[in-house]
Amino acid sequence: MKTKLILAACLVTALTACAMYPQAGNQQADTPPQLVVKDDVKTWDHPRAFGPVPAELQVTAATTCSSLNTDKVSYEPRGYHAQARNVDGTSFQGGGYYCVPKH
Repeated sequence: MKTKLILAACLVTALTACAMYPQAGNQQADTPPQLVVKDDVKTWDHPRAFGPVPAELQVTAATTCSSLNTDKVSYEPRGYHAQARNVDGTSFQGGGYYCVPKH
């Protein structure tokens, strides 16, 4: 019984953590996501505009997202868009990644 309660608590925690960050879409949107500044923090305007990270870009995506790591938080890729835009509206060379904290 204790094991079932622990597993249920872990599942609820995992699902809550996933709900905290918008999910990427099933495919790249026609309109690319753009970085914007909200409360002095850069964030993506439309995370659902990202599609899945292609298999051939998984290593690059992981490396890019891990560059955001701090001593308290590690990041992982959840999406990719080939035409993702920087704050100034220019496309990132090689596309952009939607990175979220690991849980």
